Amino acid sequence: MISPLFLRDGDRYQPTATAGGPWSPEYLHGGPPVGLLAWALEQETAGSGLRLARLTTDLLRPVPAKPLTVHIETLRAGRRLRVLEGVLKADDVIVSRATALYLEQVPLEVPPHARFEEHRLPAAEGVSGSLSGVSARDSNQSSFTPKGLHTTVEVRLIDGVQGLGEGRVWMRLPAPVVDGEPCSPTVQAATLADFGNGVAQLRVADNVGSINADVSLYLTRTPTGEWVGFDAHSRMGDNGNGLVETRLYDQQGPFGRVVQATLAMPVYAG
Repeated sequence: MISPLFLRDGDRYQPTATAGGPWSPEYLHGGPPVGLLAWALEQETAGSGLRLARLTTDLLRPVPAKPLTVHIETLRAGRRLRVLEGVLKADDVIVSRATALYLEQVPLEVPPHARFEEHRLPAAEGVSGSLSGVSARDSNQSSFTPKGLHTTVEVRLIDGVQGLGEGRVWMRLPAPVVDGEPCSPTVQAATLADFGNGVAQLRVADNVGSINADVSLYLTRTPTGEWVGFDAHSRMGDNGNGLVETRLYDQQGPFGRVVQATLAMPVYAG
């Protein structure tokens, strides 16, 4: 049985090994902090009738594999929109900060020229490719990679993911974010959104990859189902700064995008 990402102990959340990252067993993958903040923000807005439209998370520093606390503050509470801030702390130090925008849903007849694209990815059930895990470290020269979220998620490869800055995959999170708590498709998408940089990992040299300092998730509708499709693309400038843009899909079609700012990072064998 796969462990949840976090065990709840009062107002603290203890990360499990499932939340680990590819760089060190002492720090978490970027996805679990985003997912925990998304889950906490979702609890705060339950029953409001508003839908998450944007979740921007700044990964301020590596998140340690220690008990974490979440603090939620409402910045703007209106009838048609709500803005909340979530802060994640370890030992009273802020390690991640998120702002979430929730919008009212208004039934509307949209003409064809104003609709979102109808393009779909090949169905997850029809894709046979697989990967053991997707992360910024997948293509480095070291044979050691700590277990964690990147080795836990289920991945079905469509194409790409070869360090050339593009890739298409389906991903599924086979564990809840918080023990004993349902994981909605929105929270799952938020938890997996950080993988955009892994799917579109850009190797500009044999020993240089890229890390992302943030995750901005935009949802045009509430996703459905367990599988999240990624169509990710990454490029970098000669200043070592880059951008990853990922279109997200479910079986019904596109439902949002992820944007991540990246920084060139040497990767060492070890």
